Amino acid sequence: MVDTIIFVIVVILMVFAVKGSIRHFKGDGSCCKSSAGQSAVPVKKLDGRTAQLRLTVSGMHCTACEDRLHRALDAISGVAVTYISYDRKLVLLDVDRDLPDGLLKKVVEGEGYALEKVEEL
Repeated sequence: MVDTIIFVIVVILMVFAVKGSIRHFKGDGSCCKSSAGQSAVPVKKLDGRTAQLRLTVSGMHCTACEDRLHRALDAISGVAVTYISYDRKLVLLDVDRDLPDGLLKKVVEGEGYALEKVEEL
């Protein structure tokens, strides 16, 4: 009897988890609605000594995810997003050379995505 109750509870939890995942991947998730109707992200330029970085970021599923991450990264002083693509898991940045270590990872993960790789170009 206890096994049956546990099994039913696990099945119910799985149904909710799968339902939420399907909704998210179809673009109906909370992140996908957060920037609906917002205008395009303005272009930001940096002056001085900069480096170009290529970030590999997983977890973006739509253009709203791109916009959300773009805005978060552009809000950092000394960072300018030059290209972002959710389907390629790619973000290209111009950054000041004195940008603190770990800041990009903190911001990317704070938005709910995973920073897999950072390369200097």
